[in-house]
Amino acid sequence: MTGDLISFILVNFQLFILILVRVTGLFVISPIFGRNNLPTIMKIGLSITVALILLPLKINGFYLEIDNMRTLMFWSISEFLIGIIIGLIAFIYFSIVYLAGTIVDIQMGFGMVNIMDPQTNAQMPLMGGFYNILLTLVFLTINGHHQMIKSLIYSYEILPIGFNISVSESLINYLIKIFTDTFILAFQLSAPILIAIFLANVILGILARTMPQMNIFIVGLPLKIAIGIIIILLSLRFFIPYSESLFDKMFQSIYELMQILSRG
Repeated sequence: MTGDLISFILVNFQLFILILVRVTGLFVISPIFGRNNLPTIMKIGLSITVALILLPLKINGFYLEIDNMRTLMFWSISEFLIGIIIGLIAFIYFSIVYLAGTIVDIQMGFGMVNIMDPQTNAQMPLMGGFYNILLTLVFLTINGHHQMIKSLIYSYEILPIGFNISVSESLINYLIKIFTDTFILAFQLSAPILIAIFLANVILGILARTMPQMNIFIVGLPLKIAIGIIIILLSLRFFIPYSESLFDKMFQSIYELMQILSRG
């Protein structure tokens, strides 16, 4: 059985390499599969497994002529970029929680508090880490990682092996639209805390004018932290619908971006 599998891979070695490179590109940067705290051997094994599953499905549609190593490297880079693009869009939408967490931390007084994110090995806001954990759990609960693999399979239908990527004006405009949407979604997530802290600042301002002897800084800091935590707890009931809407926009953006790439 193992010998037959090895022989099958060797016969279709070029196709296997190209499929493996696109799968690896997705797994390098995608939010779940690309986490730095996942063992490297696990990522390699998962990439090879997915490539082996896709290999028999793509043999009949493979007509790319590759006669030397330079040509194979050229198409491998192109395949890797396609995988990177799919994973990058997902990573951008997951980064919304980091932006929302930064906004919330600044308003609550946690602006100087950062924690280490094991996914990116970078400092991240405290509430951003909290939202990221919740978003990841929701993503896994609704089988979002399965949808990521489905989007990869769909990419072979609209961007077949040997597709030459070109940067067009429509592609740039759509990327700008995605970044605009991410800022809007981040402010939507942080809006309840922003409104509550703004009202608290108004009340503190009135108290400062009516009772000058009160130390507003000493009173205001713990008050804003308490109000922020209470509003976050109250708004958690809306986090799952928000996450589902976020994931719908994410996968829609992935599919639309692939369609724009296919038009050139």
